[in-house]
Amino acid sequence: MPEIIDPGTIRLSNADILDFLKRKRLLNAQDVAADKSAGRPKVELADNYQRALRKHERELSSRKYPYADNPGAYKSSNRFRSMALFAEKLDERILGPLEAKHAQDSDVPKAEMRRRLQREQDVKGLTEIEHFQICNLAPQCVETLQNIVVDWEARLTAEEMEVLLSTVNEVYRCGATLPGNVNGMDVDNRMGTNGDAMEG
Repeated sequence: MPEIIDPGTIRLSNADILDFLKRKRLLNAQDVAADKSAGRPKVELADNYQRALRKHERELSSRKYPYADNPGAYKSSNRFRSMALFAEKLDERILGPLEAKHAQDSDVPKAEMRRRLQREQDVKGLTEIEHFQICNLAPQCVETLQNIVVDWEARLTAEEMEVLLSTVNEVYRCGATLPGNVNGMDVDNRMGTNGDAMEG
């Protein structure tokens, strides 16, 4: 689990933050138990701190978020794998075909063709923030996706938005098992909650 060192040091998904809050609550309970068994006076945690932890944990535990029903994509280290798999599939399905399209322009010098291809791939590629929002919400309709992808009308065609949506559903709404592989390596779907391999 990533350690939260300082706000802005690392970007975390909602599922990462929920894990952090659960572990923090467990650590607080262990500290209280250790103080009690050692005969030390109870250390009172600030009320606003405890309220904030409970409020955020309650919100992030809601079934409205996709990680509640799709552990294959969101459990432990599979979160990183699912984001990598999603990015890889988008490259194959949206950015990859652009190469063939630009290669058909035989009148254009290769250097210019590469520049045009790079520009178009830069425009159509998702930003890091867009990736995180898609991971957090796993939208199930194009209208929600349109609210996440900035200037989508200028960047993507309606068909590409449908491809994007089907890829979201394939990767982030996969149920108990993350599909396929990432960079030719099989995705390990047998990870425990701490990232340790499960027996069986």
